Amino acid sequence: MQYKVVPFPSSKNINQTLQSIIDSEAVDGWNYVNHQYSHYLMPGSAGCFGIGARPDSIWHVGNVVFQKP
Repeated sequence: MQYKVVPFPSSKNINQTLQSIIDSEAVDGWNYVNHQYSHYLMPGSAGCFGIGARPDSIWHVGNVVFQKP
């Protein structure tokens, strides 16, 4: 059995994006197994005396898992 992990990009319409990924992989015989979509807070930096300071940001990480018998 083979497995494949495909990136799940950030999107405003997650349902449509996931459906599109599943449909495109199904054409090649890959079966959907599971997906994960998480948001992580990446802390900013105060910089040196404020120079190079960065605000906190949110990092989006998504993966879709497929298998092929």
